[in-house]
Amino acid sequence: MAELQVSHQRSLEQQRAEHAWNAVQSAKRALKDKEKELRSLARSAPASIQSNGLGQTLAFWKAKKEPHHSALYDALSDWLKKQLGVQSGDLVEWIATTATSLQYRHATAEAMAYLNWYKRFAEADLKSE
Repeated sequence: MAELQVSHQRSLEQQRAEHAWNAVQSAKRALKDKEKELRSLARSAPASIQSNGLGQTLAFWKAKKEPHHSALYDALSDWLKKQLGVQSGDLVEWIATTATSLQYRHATAEAMAYLNWYKRFAEADLKSE
């Protein structure tokens, strides 16, 4: 039984890694002049969520309407909606109007796990300062 659980976790880790890798590569192609900004944002994303909360961080990124904020918001939103079973609408709206506190905590934990991969790939593959 424990072996099955570890296998599932590894598979979920691999899924996170694949999604994050693809998102970073897509952003790299689209944001040639904003790679440094995306790299910096990805590096600070987990700390932003820890200090401000998932909902507030996502709302901030969404409100900025800058390409690097949108790229990270879209990648994380896409991943979380799939993992949480959010069928339609905006993730921030779902968090603000529908999510229970248990779902919010789960979303936060999943966001942090996903951002570990996104951050590492951004550090490895995007231009630095």
